[in-house]
Amino acid sequence: MAEEQTNPNPNPETTSTETTGNESTLSTGLDAAKPPVGDTPGVDPSKETSPTDDTSGAPEKYSAWTLPDGYELDSGVAAEAEPIFRELGLTQESAQKLVDFYAKHAVASSKEALDAWMETRKGWRDEMKSDPELGKLVGKDGNFGPDSPLISTVFRALDGLQNPKLVADFKAAMNLTGAGDNPAFVRVLHALASKVTEGTTYVRGEPPAASQRRPTAGAALYPNLPSGRA
Repeated sequence: MAEEQTNPNPNPETTSTETTGNESTLSTGLDAAKPPVGDTPGVDPSKETSPTDDTSGAPEKYSAWTLPDGYELDSGVAAEAEPIFRELGLTQESAQKLVDFYAKHAVASSKEALDAWMETRKGWRDEMKSDPELGKLVGKDGNFGPDSPLISTVFRALDGLQNPKLVADFKAAMNLTGAGDNPAFVRVLHALASKVTEGTTYVRGEPPAASQRRPTAGAALYPNLPSGRA
């Protein structure tokens, strides 16, 4: 009676982990455990989706943005933001919420900077009033008004330039930069103005009276001659 042969692998669909050739036991076992190409454990292939940009909610062109009174959205910022809004598929309403958020913080930041600058200038003015030297140049009203020695001296010096446009530009520069409130700047300007106006009595650009003009050499030698003949 022939000996019955036993099939060591009765299930032909079962992959053998028996090594052949140069494969190691570990690598062979790993290959056997590898799922068929395209199958991922725990993932239903039928439910896999590829990432795509959903721009279905974005309008073809966003309309004008609603902004706080007195605030303008930088055109460069708007031009850069709108493609991003469209890429994210934001509706006009959703995008407006982001614009509101940006504008709110931009306005607050600008206001804080302006308030800090104005507080600095106020501090400078208070410092001038309490300064031992500049404090003496304050007017009767306690401020550096038109009647104050500081303003009258500087005014005479500027008016003596006989150049209204130059003076107007200088005043505009002081207002823009706040230099007109800075104690150091005011000290130097007053010192220079005092030197320039020292010994003069005319104001507002009026030429000095004839009696204040320096005599010519001829008039000094022949004081009794009629004017214009010396």
